[in-house]
Amino acid sequence: MISARRYRPTNTRFFAWLMRHSYGTCLGRAYKAKAEGLELVRTLKPPYIVVGNHSTLLDPFLTSFFVPQPIHWVASDGNMRNPLMRFLLIKLAGSIPKSKAIPDIETVNWIVQFIRKKKAVVGIYPEGQSSWNGSSLPSFESTAKLLKLLTVPVVLALTKGAYMTKPRWGYTRREGRVEIVFSLLFRPEELKALYVGEIDRRLDAAIAHNDPAWAKAEGIRFLDPRRAECLELLLYACPACKALQSLESKGSRLICKTCGAKTEYGEDGTFGPPFPSGLKAWDSWQEAHLASLLAEKYLPDPSLTIFSDDDVILLAGKRMNTMRILGVGRLSLNSGGLEFLTRLGRILVFCREDIEGPGILKWNFFEFYVGKTVYRARFRDRAASGRKYAVALELLAKVAKTA
Repeated sequence: MISARRYRPTNTRFFAWLMRHSYGTCLGRAYKAKAEGLELVRTLKPPYIVVGNHSTLLDPFLTSFFVPQPIHWVASDGNMRNPLMRFLLIKLAGSIPKSKAIPDIETVNWIVQFIRKKKAVVGIYPEGQSSWNGSSLPSFESTAKLLKLLTVPVVLALTKGAYMTKPRWGYTRREGRVEIVFSLLFRPEELKALYVGEIDRRLDAAIAHNDPAWAKAEGIRFLDPRRAECLELLLYACPACKALQSLESKGSRLICKTCGAKTEYGEDGTFGPPFPSGLKAWDSWQEAHLASLLAEKYLPDPSLTIFSDDDVILLAGKRMNTMRILGVGRLSLNSGGLEFLTRLGRILVFCREDIEGPGILKWNFFEFYVGKTVYRARFRDRAASGRKYAVALELLAKVAKTA
């Protein structure tokens, strides 16, 4: 638990007002954001909870633009390791820190305090992370338990078009449109009557959304001549030759450096042959392909390298404290775990069994825990994928159990 005063979230209504009428206004115009169901959030009195599908890193800002009350968003503490960002997010915006992929009772206590004592609005993304392929993930059951505990109104903010406008793997914004539909998902009396499992099922159904499929069905095109650039952050396997870490993006095209296969990433989020037609299908295929390779090839031989990248900066720290640089060098993954070779010849080894909570912060900060220490790999090449390490580590844990 965190007892330090600097970690305790507070709120400044003036800062929320200022952000809504400055950055929020600019963001809303740039993304051509529109909302339905605004009468609900304009008339509903706090306390209540806002939940939604997490389709882009900018979701909290887009949603907050339309809600008149300040929203205290539950956010990864990885965003708060910089002293300035920690002050802005915790002390001014009132964000509630959460350790990524690690349960934290202190986070729950702060949420309860904002809802029951301060009669405020709390924002939660039940998926725990923004989507990589444009399709919603299942919610964590802990969210349903929290809703059952608090028994206050739950407002759904379903976002459409945000992923296609600014996908998690993309650094450029596409010209399109964003829609946010507000609706009342749960009333307090419903939460009291429903079992946690039923709350979880209804929550999953409510946030379910496939943004590329929606865009295609609506006939909306998202324009950007550089729309395929950095797709390597999401896609790490070629369906044509099945090679790993062989894809390269440029402009609107994606090319395999191993077999030469190439495709166009369309303005509607689809691909041409010989590749899968959409991001979700491609992502599902490559995960199954990687799992098969891990079981048949890499797990039996730990000497084989699965993924590797040069010019990686490795940092270490404790939760929201400022991180220290351990070195610059080569990061590699085998079935035994991660290895980091610095330019000075120092080798750091992280056994797979000791690694917890592998995940990605923002676009491409690969983070993992060993004990209470969090490590962050920062790639100098912005198209070098950190996600492939996180996916492979999670798959290795599953494959090893069945081996």
